[in-house]
Amino acid sequence: MVLNIFEMHSWTKIITLVVIFAFSVEFRPLDYFMTSYLAGQGVNVTDTQATDDLMRLKDYSSILTILVIMMITDNLLYKPVILFNVFCGIIVYSNLVLIPNFISLKVVELCVAFFKSYEVIYFSYLFAKVQDKRYYQVTSGLARTAMLMSKCCSLVLAQALIVIYGKDYVKKLPYYTLGSVIFAFVWASLLPSVKRNSYNNDDAVTEFISDNNKEQLYLKKIPLQSKSFAAEPMSKQLWRDFNESYKNLIVLKWSIWYCLALVGYMTIKISSLTHKLGENEQADCVVESLAIFIGAISSYKIGERRVNWELNGNAFIGSGSSILGICLISCYFHQKILSIQLSYILFGALIQAMFVTALSEIAKHLKNNCYALVLGFNSFISLLLLLCYKEIFIRGNLFNIDIPEQASKK
Repeated sequence: MVLNIFEMHSWTKIITLVVIFAFSVEFRPLDYFMTSYLAGQGVNVTDTQATDDLMRLKDYSSILTILVIMMITDNLLYKPVILFNVFCGIIVYSNLVLIPNFISLKVVELCVAFFKSYEVIYFSYLFAKVQDKRYYQVTSGLARTAMLMSKCCSLVLAQALIVIYGKDYVKKLPYYTLGSVIFAFVWASLLPSVKRNSYNNDDAVTEFISDNNKEQLYLKKIPLQSKSFAAEPMSKQLWRDFNESYKNLIVLKWSIWYCLALVGYMTIKISSLTHKLGENEQADCVVESLAIFIGAISSYKIGERRVNWELNGNAFIGSGSSILGICLISCYFHQKILSIQLSYILFGALIQAMFVTALSEIAKHLKNNCYALVLGFNSFISLLLLLCYKEIFIRGNLFNIDIPEQASKK
């Protein structure tokens, strides 16, 4: 009983610290009005430059940086990478405060790519620090709830300030965003480090086991064969962890779904722009904030539920993916604004809950604690598929999408 109380205190302390960090790093009001801000500062970026230069540079930089992150983060034990990641964010928004030109925007794109990859590092740190796999689902739910609530609050605040003080107030938004990112950096420096002896115990590893009949969760100690792994070259260790992880059919199943779902999540944001979510910018912000807020609620609710996903996972993936597909079709082909808005909100709410389940189930079944390697590789595949989509449908102008508007939504 005393041990259970100690374990509960341990993971609640970690999730509290991480939730505050997640909220602060996601509180970026400027992101939703980036195009308006750059236009107001006289940064002349044409559609061709946005499509062929900035957006393409951003896409390829994102793929490059996620490859680096997936290879080094687990070995560096997360915190140094978190600090570097948030420091890149400080560089990005400091550059925007100082009124950038087009050349400086191109230079800073690499920092943008590193900063926007924080989700992989963030969840990897959380799983490695919590350790007890019984709490992975609830911590994932709380973490994603914090991220989404921060996005919602920053969007509502930015829109409220612009409505109250006028469109010229968009010039002040970089200061709010920079202040939040600086606070996130200071808070990240206070996060407890992941110790190598607890992260990769030489004597035993804790394995998550689910009893399908009694639906009880318990922990079992199994011997490790990793005493010789410490002397392995990094490349061999990465390959071994990669190979062992994806041989697990549960990890493979949820990873495939996560990759495809993440691409779908990005494409529905793009497709919604071809139909216009609302009659004006304020209506768009209301719909976007509702989608994010309801997504936060669904993330929290799914996180606190105790479900045997080994038994119910396939049904959840099948039914959930069917609903998501219907929402995608609705956003592409419906002409009524209300139908598009409701589909967009439902899609956002459901996919966020499914993201929580996917991340926690993947992490539960990784024996070697190679969280960033697997989550990073999944993100790499998603970015690669998304790049192919953009090259074929957007830069090929198949849907005639307005790139500056797209950038302002991200």
